[in-house]
Amino acid sequence: MEGAVRYKRLNGKRIPLCDYKGTCKNKAHKEVYPPGKDKGWSYLCKKHFKQEKEKFKGKLGYCSIDW
Repeated sequence: MEGAVRYKRLNGKRIPLCDYKGTCKNKAHKEVYPPGKDKGWSYLCKKHFKQEKEKFKGKLGYCSIDW
């Protein structure tokens, strides 16, 4: 999870894109704060959110994105 937040326009609204390693182009589903990392909040799509949740064994701070 690196880089700046990328957005795309959908029905006139700015929707954040997943920033998992800077290669995913899916819409963000959750905003997460990985434990032990000082990088801050990141946006993840459903697929990458599930992967990170399993990686950190449920100890992943997150909130839903309302757009």
